Amino acid sequence: MIVGCRWCSDIIPSVSPVPLDESLSYLCVVLLYYLRLTCQLRNAQPLLAFGMQRTCLKLRFNLLDGDCTSQLQSIVHYDFSTFLHRGPDFCSCKALMPSGPSVHSSGLLAVGCILSQRGSSVTTQPLWTVSSLTNKTYYLLWNGEVFHFADNLIDQRFQDPLVNDADILLSLIKDTDTLEELLCLLSSVQGPFAFILIEFPTNLIYFGRDRLGRRSLVARHPAVSDEDSHMMLDCISSVVLLSGSEQSKADEQDWIELPASGVYTAQLLHTKNGWCFTNITMYPWSKEHLEAWSLSQLNITKQIGFVLANEEHFPSLSLAASFDWACEEFLKLLCSAVRDRVRLASSTCTNCSFRPQTPEATGCGHSRFAVLFSGGLDSTVIAALCDRFIPSDQPIDLINVAFEQSAPNVSSKITNSSTCQKGFAFDAPDRQTAWQSFRELCSLSPTRNWQLVLVDVPLEELRAVRSSYIKRLLLPNRLTVLDVSLGLATWFAARGTGHLVTSLSLAQSSTVSNPHLGDQNSTYCSPAKVVFVGTGVDEQLAGYSRHRNTFQQYGPEALEKELVMEMRRISERNLGRDDRIISDHGREARFPYLDERVTQFLRRLPIHLKADLTLPRGVGEKRLLRQVAYNLGLLQASTLSKRAMQFGSRIAKAEGSSRLLGSADKIPARLDA
Repeated sequence: MIVGCRWCSDIIPSVSPVPLDESLSYLCVVLLYYLRLTCQLRNAQPLLAFGMQRTCLKLRFNLLDGDCTSQLQSIVHYDFSTFLHRGPDFCSCKALMPSGPSVHSSGLLAVGCILSQRGSSVTTQPLWTVSSLTNKTYYLLWNGEVFHFADNLIDQRFQDPLVNDADILLSLIKDTDTLEELLCLLSSVQGPFAFILIEFPTNLIYFGRDRLGRRSLVARHPAVSDEDSHMMLDCISSVVLLSGSEQSKADEQDWIELPASGVYTAQLLHTKNGWCFTNITMYPWSKEHLEAWSLSQLNITKQIGFVLANEEHFPSLSLAASFDWACEEFLKLLCSAVRDRVRLASSTCTNCSFRPQTPEATGCGHSRFAVLFSGGLDSTVIAALCDRFIPSDQPIDLINVAFEQSAPNVSSKITNSSTCQKGFAFDAPDRQTAWQSFRELCSLSPTRNWQLVLVDVPLEELRAVRSSYIKRLLLPNRLTVLDVSLGLATWFAARGTGHLVTSLSLAQSSTVSNPHLGDQNSTYCSPAKVVFVGTGVDEQLAGYSRHRNTFQQYGPEALEKELVMEMRRISERNLGRDDRIISDHGREARFPYLDERVTQFLRRLPIHLKADLTLPRGVGEKRLLRQVAYNLGLLQASTLSKRAMQFGSRIAKAEGSSRLLGSADKIPARLDA
């Protein structure tokens, strides 16, 4: 995160000011000492922040007990709790003093909170290096995964899980000589990311999100009355930071979510209120990203004549391409996407201490991976593919969420599994399909330890989180009823705390459908650092009810255009929000259906091979994925109809609303049910 407000010693008079050099020396020594004792670094949630006096406050971070929240807040008067949740393994920071002919009393503080995933050695963030070509100094805050790179030779360097991908990326950045080379380099990255790059002595800031927006990046306008304030930023962060004061409501209005449209550049400018980022320019990922650009809150120069290298071209595959061939290629690409996301991950779970990532020393036999599991088509296919690549001796957590109903409606169609739920209070449709698909997975892979995590959310807890917490993760998006409900469902699911049912206990039970397997009075919390999410396949394979309406009213060409529009808008509708919510539990969301190779293949595929909406519901939509599921042996899951999360988990009824409205209703005018 970056914040350019002023920080002076009279804010906290109880702390004595010390010279800047002494403060930095003290901080660096403590950080280096602590890093030798803690786990490896990965994914620093970007925080480039807070103006510093040249006679600044000494940073007394009590690093050894890992509690930096109160210390950060004592310095900058912001609530850092949500920021620190995203990177529970380690928090580090570095003071940066912009260059210039005039000496100013304030600077920047770059802070990174880290979730350990890749690399065999500890690496602090921000990373920094000096270019021998240009004598420029670069500081990098990186929250992402480089799964692939456009250049095959360079790509090989990113395939070693023992090497930190941010280190490799920064070494490539320092070898660039021009802005065009740097932008070309960034556009070659394949994988989810958000980043902030600071360049001295030019005082330039580069920042942005990947072209799908799978990682969150938000920014704040300066809280000043200057009419040019909407042309400037004074903070860039992974999550919105609120002051916790009476001004917090006003603060909310100053934040925006940065569109995943391209790479942004800005110039550091010193004002009477501190450092700001101005002269903001956006270099679009592609012409389509430029056409989809819409951000009225921020005055940004668009480089219309300069589109980043490796622009996506989508020549359609032959209309004669067979459905069987398409299924085979789609499965290959999905397998590759899941394999990459399993292989390039931490060798330990959240419960295990740091161990070097070598085959001889992994040692962790707990669940390192989880799937947000409704039991529907999308999540069950992901679970089946995870089974192919996660070591066979490791469990896989399947996390299913359901919300308490104040007046359960007992239907004659309720299955045996649901009748065992306590008073039917948590008898949600997704709970029933989760049981069904759980059994199917256990049957297909009986040697795997499948772990179904039943997350039951009481009304009292739902109301407490809704009223006091979830908003700070949803911001800066609009807080519609739909957004809040989806956010709550995702937050409770990603927390992964519930009752545990294992495939072993299922096999030993005389009643296959009996959910009272194991100790229902004990609580299990998934230790997985990586959570697989099925987001993105409905937008590509016409999975929503609105797609069927478009097809019936306007035909296949209109449907094809709507799917393109869906993918253009997925970052602002879903992904930034979901990243903020899932990461709040110290887990990393991974989206196999949004792998670049998968999306490019599906974009080129003729619509009739992706979906056939002349066929009934549960057959025609996502036809391609249904056939893949069938080929994998998921005979029951392959026939399941789409059910929106807010209805499948029954949060819609728990919230007292039979119909939830939000931005999704406007594309075009119906919400999938």
